[in-house]
Amino acid sequence: MTEGQDVRPFAEPAGPPTALSVGGPGAGSVIVERHGDVLMVRDPQRPPDAEPARDQPIAVLGTVAIPGVPGPVGVILVERAERRVLVRQLDPGEPLSEGVPVFDGDEVSVMGALSHVGVHTDEDGAEGFLFAMRIVPVREEPGEVFVRTLRHGEPDDGRRVHYRPGDTVTIEPGSMTAELDHIDSLEPATASGYVRLTPALWTWLSLGEHHDANRTRYLLAAARRLDAANQLFMTVEDRRRQLTQDGLAGPDLRRLLFELLAAVEMAVVALGRAVDMVRRAVDLINSTAPVPAQIETSWTALNAIRNAYEHIEDRALGQTRGVPHPDALTIFNQTRLLNDRLLVYGGLQLDVATEVPALLAAARQFIKAAAADG
Repeated sequence: MTEGQDVRPFAEPAGPPTALSVGGPGAGSVIVERHGDVLMVRDPQRPPDAEPARDQPIAVLGTVAIPGVPGPVGVILVERAERRVLVRQLDPGEPLSEGVPVFDGDEVSVMGALSHVGVHTDEDGAEGFLFAMRIVPVREEPGEVFVRTLRHGEPDDGRRVHYRPGDTVTIEPGSMTAELDHIDSLEPATASGYVRLTPALWTWLSLGEHHDANRTRYLLAAARRLDAANQLFMTVEDRRRQLTQDGLAGPDLRRLLFELLAAVEMAVVALGRAVDMVRRAVDLINSTAPVPAQIETSWTALNAIRNAYEHIEDRALGQTRGVPHPDALTIFNQTRLLNDRLLVYGGLQLDVATEVPALLAAARQFIKAAAADG
């Protein structure tokens, strides 16, 4: 991280507990009083000026209420020193404890718990939030707990970082690693299965100060075109399915058909430009990432169909580059798209069901690799 980023707990550390849930003999008459960060347990039968009877528990502590945390939180005993009782919150998946016996006069403190840190572009507010990372404990020193981030793909047993009231949680230099794969894994898949690339790419390229501005703009522009192509192809598929409805006719049928045609034209233009930027990246931004084989395999058909759609005014006149051409009008024949999910132009074709998803995946792989490369 650089001076441009701020790292802080993903959720602010919870304040002191506001209540205890107790059980056992006499639990219904136990009085719990809050004193700063400590909850005092008192037997209501004891006179105010009398010493607490410490011979046997008056209740069993099972859960605590933590500000900002929904529902009761289970706890387990960490240590007991005379009247001071320290408990920690149970981690997700950890079995419930049998409870912590409490005596008259006990002072109960609950350790704080952190599972993530958030990376932000500014020191305050949520607008600059970029992403969160899991943290795990490394070691402890008096008054300080040292942590590190979990690497992408590293096994996660669910343990959180627990710290005593007043302790400092410190991320040691070199122990916090931001990874593009981790950032990318946070983005949900779309209905097609494709995962948008631009949000993760923008976040990654916002970290540090070593990214070349031209390269950054180039890769983000390519990612936007790729994401847009996926969105448009999802529209194509949605309209194609709707056109198979029984009884569809007249204006309703034409409306869906025209929406499909418009979407496929724009989808191919967007995909063609993104793929072209992948192919030219080695020359234009000095990318060293290898161009996937699928890109070259499908390029001839994709480029020809993209060119026809992008210059539809020329094809509408039966021309290619201002000259009459026998293939020009074939771009308007969408029968194979509706029946077989194939885009056809002259003797070339592009399979929307298989080639397009493969092209989206291959281009995405390349752009991500090029971004990670520099």
